[in-house]
Amino acid sequence: MVTLTLLAMAAAVIWAASVYTYPFRPCRRCGGTGRKTGSTRRRFGPCNRCAGTGRTQRLGSRTAHRTVLSVRSEMAKERQRKRDRRAADHATHPRRLEDR
Repeated sequence: MVTLTLLAMAAAVIWAASVYTYPFRPCRRCGGTGRKTGSTRRRFGPCNRCAGTGRTQRLGSRTAHRTVLSVRSEMAKERQRKRDRRAADHATHPRRLEDR
């Protein structure tokens, strides 16, 4: 049972990494060509689903990117807080006050 749980967790981590690395997949409607399939009149226009790019976003890719962005911004805020604290401590250090 433990092995099955670990395998499921490993699969979830690998899937999340692949969604973050490769957020787009070929469009199902046009097959990745970006062109409509069907009658001759409609064939030459761009695909309605992918707008002619041939790609659509994978399920979960927005969530993965937003999560990573949120974690990075929180880490950057914490680094800035540490820098501000060090600067304030450095400015109010007793040796600094004696020099003035």
